[in-house]
Amino acid sequence: MATAPSSASTPDEAAQALEFVAALVTRLGEEATRRQAGAVEQRKPAAALTGSVVTDVDLDTERAVDEALRERFPADGIIGEEGADRPPADPEHGRTWVVDPIDGTLNYARRLGPWSVVASAWRGPRERPQAESVAVWTGGHLYTAVAGQGAFVRVGGPDAEPRRLHLEGPAETGGVVRAGAGVLGAVKEAGWLAKVVESSAAEVVSIADGRVMGTLRLGGDRRDLHGPALLVAEAGGAVVPLDGEPLSGVSRSLVLAHPGAVDDLVALATANLPVEGPAD
Repeated sequence: MATAPSSASTPDEAAQALEFVAALVTRLGEEATRRQAGAVEQRKPAAALTGSVVTDVDLDTERAVDEALRERFPADGIIGEEGADRPPADPEHGRTWVVDPIDGTLNYARRLGPWSVVASAWRGPRERPQAESVAVWTGGHLYTAVAGQGAFVRVGGPDAEPRRLHLEGPAETGGVVRAGAGVLGAVKEAGWLAKVVESSAAEVVSIADGRVMGTLRLGGDRRDLHGPALLVAEAGGAVVPLDGEPLSGVSRSLVLAHPGAVDDLVALATANLPVEGPAD
């Protein structure tokens, strides 16, 4: 049964919509895991010089999300990594789901590291949208957050009890900080354990649950960075845009950090992230 069109969600409606989408990304993440060994890899024609690839699983996963959302929430829009693009019935205030069917496709296709299935809900015009909720399935863990309602992780099946994520206290001295390759040296010199960015969503959830102290990012996209960043904010961490504008889905240059590391990492990013240039 389809949900009636609405120009805004109540907190309960946002949580109910996320529950549906969280179950969807979990099912599709598990299916992608089963298909991983046989995934068929191809280059994206428009990105042939970047090493960017797509697989049949990316395409099938995005198609499945699009079809499920079209049936369950017909008034909603969708923006997908692999080309899905449907505006909401109410462009100013309606909800748009932003989807990355396989975040970390190169990792997925060649079994090099973490990957995720990501869907986030956004409200408002495309010029400055605001995140409403997010679901990230990665490595058998489901991370969810609704704005103003906290962040949670569930390990195991649907009957497992979600655990609330809560960041507090001092940061881990010399802990892991992720960044683009161009600033890894500065991160290391500042005394952190520097690690390069891989799968953005998997990186962000590791900040939300306290395994990583932060990330310094130039550019990024709301599919895999700005959407999952809601998990960090709702867990009590910091999400700081460095472009001088209020945080939104188009913010450029972000620091996501444990609350005990945010001041040091913002200073580090301000001194070392270029003002202009390609996204990391």
